[in-house]
Amino acid sequence: MTTEAYADHVHPVLKQPDPPFAYRRSLDSLRDEDSITWRDRSFPDGEFALSDVGKQGWSLLGGDFHFPTAVLKASALERNLRLMQDYCRAHDVLLAPHAKTTMSPDLVALQLDAGAWGVTVANVQQARVFINAGVHRLLIANPVVGESDLTYLTEQRRMNRDLQILILVDSAETARLLDAAMQTHAPGLSRQPVLLEVGYTHGRGGVRTTEAAIVTATAIRGSQNLELVGVEGFEGLMPGRDVYEQRHEAGRFMNWAGDVVRELQIREFLDPRTTLVSFGGSSFFDVVVECFRDQWHGPRVDILLRSGCYLTHDHGVYARTSPFVDQKPPPLPALEVWAEVLARPEPDLVIAGLGRRDVSTDSDLPIPLSLRRHGEIRDAGGMRARAVNDQHTFVSISDDDDVQVGDLMSFGVSHPCTTFDKWRVFPIVSDDYEVIDAVRTYF
Repeated sequence: MTTEAYADHVHPVLKQPDPPFAYRRSLDSLRDEDSITWRDRSFPDGEFALSDVGKQGWSLLGGDFHFPTAVLKASALERNLRLMQDYCRAHDVLLAPHAKTTMSPDLVALQLDAGAWGVTVANVQQARVFINAGVHRLLIANPVVGESDLTYLTEQRRMNRDLQILILVDSAETARLLDAAMQTHAPGLSRQPVLLEVGYTHGRGGVRTTEAAIVTATAIRGSQNLELVGVEGFEGLMPGRDVYEQRHEAGRFMNWAGDVVRELQIREFLDPRTTLVSFGGSSFFDVVVECFRDQWHGPRVDILLRSGCYLTHDHGVYARTSPFVDQKPPPLPALEVWAEVLARPEPDLVIAGLGRRDVSTDSDLPIPLSLRRHGEIRDAGGMRARAVNDQHTFVSISDDDDVQVGDLMSFGVSHPCTTFDKWRVFPIVSDDYEVIDAVRTYF
């Protein structure tokens, strides 16, 4: 489904067209002005325009790059984009992928080209990146309360009437702060659309009870500059002993969120004809669709998913929890980190030259995937990372495994977000590891 088709369903405040060429034009300007230099680790020496990286004829594994280096595989990105595009089309839902995963305008461009309605960000600092890159539709998936943040957003709305920003509110206090900032910095603008955030016990933001939701909605309705357009929450970190219990708890949370939506509609805080609901990490977004589409009773609601990690998938947490893992074809992990084998100090141990500075360890340790020697790549089956420190990964092997100092070893990651924030530029490679492009991150 195209962005234009998606826009037919959302609240009228958010319907202004977003010309598909506008973002690309801004992005092309950024890329033309951007250079790869010695400041961008792993890349060959010299100075090259980011937009010219694919013309250099580099091979990631052929001696051009320094190690460790993190790469993205083009074929996997394409596969994963199509999977989510097809899913959204089949279930008639909107998508605003969470850009905090990659913080890359280049990768967000791929998601917008594949039909995303806009992007999600975690805070105003992230919003600034994508507003400057030319994005016109954003959801900030947290309350905004800081004076400088509120000033920036209201002034951006005043200067750019095409800019559409959804902001979360989960308390009367937040509503008052946002309303006052609008009144001070952007008087006369149309009302700021907001989503009421719901949460769960021991979770992060969001009201915890239906009564608190009504109190917050009352404060929004009593404001001069805010308009309540829907309900938002995040089910991706539900507690549970395993993925099955987490899915069950996510379903319970969604059912209660649905009760809140109905209550707000009954009390006329929400217009039943244009209610928007936004949920969905990359693990349980199908639970959101089941609740608000497949099992929903009442006036239709428009669903805005915020999944971000679907783009790269991974070899760990999302390999276990993504609703796509049973698809045919399945999603492919796009992100790999390559390093050299620095030492084999013991028969059953090798030391690889990557560590916490290079690869995520917050969910699982890096996963050994393959070894390369003299141009040949073979599987690293049976090998496992046992420990990671700042610059080294300790890999357990069998005594008879053929691993030598100087071999290259690739690793998969679990939870890609915290690998992305360690690298400023990622080579994009073909399946043969020829470098065909590069993308920059803005953390």
